[in-house]
Amino acid sequence: MLQLYGKVRLFAWAPETLAWWHRRQGDMILVLFLLIAYHCLRYGYIDPDSPRVLSHSVLGSLTLAVIMLKPVTVRWIPRLMDRIAVIGASLFVLTTGTVLTSALWCFLTWIREGARPTY
Repeated sequence: MLQLYGKVRLFAWAPETLAWWHRRQGDMILVLFLLIAYHCLRYGYIDPDSPRVLSHSVLGSLTLAVIMLKPVTVRWIPRLMDRIAVIGASLFVLTTGTVLTSALWCFLTWIREGARPTY
């Protein structure tokens, strides 16, 4: 995104090509997150006694909301375009938090204890 803003020059592609790839990446991330959310809701559960599970649920919900907000802002709410960098940064932070409270925890538990979590 910094190259689209003209801040750095990392790739030899034109800004239009990079913008197209950025949008396609966002579309694929949206589909991927919706599939993961479906499986979380279908096969998972929210344990109110576990702060990790509860924070993962909240972060995942906020991530999906921001994923939906970003294309809506770009396409239909042009007055918020000056905030698009903040929306993108918050999407990164929320996605990182969602992954850290699920996959990383699962892998560390698996490595440390040698046992997979039960579902």
